Amino acid sequence: MSGSATGPWYAIVDGSGNLVSIGTVIASAAELTTAGYISIQLASDPRGQVWNPTTKTFAAPPNPSVIPTLSFIKRFTPTEYAAVYASTDPNVGMFRLELEHAPNGMINLTSTDVINGLQYLETTAKVIGTGRAAQIGTP
Repeated sequence: MSGSATGPWYAIVDGSGNLVSIGTVIASAAELTTAGYISIQLASDPRGQVWNPTTKTFAAPPNPSVIPTLSFIKRFTPTEYAAVYASTDPNVGMFRLELEHAPNGMINLTSTDVINGLQYLETTAKVIGTGRAAQIGTP
């Protein structure tokens, strides 16, 4: 059961609360009941969220380690961001290049390149404050 991103979203759940399917198009209530399922109308598109079978709800995944590049950039203060992009340090330039060409526009916070790059920005280039590498890089 699947559908477009428009219209109401539904979760199809078995008798134990396990998620069977999500979508915007579902079978009739009679067909679902016959199959041992129930439908729950959702407030929004649940894709990318985690199903909780106890509460029968979706929630954001806990501490994702892979985040969109824009979300990563927003972890910097405006002053830090400006300093990173104004830096003439070639290693800072390589870090910027990695951000600009991140695979699928996603930053892996557990990547050694990201961890080492943030440490370099803090301890060597000093374009971010003390302790900020850990704050920015925490999943």
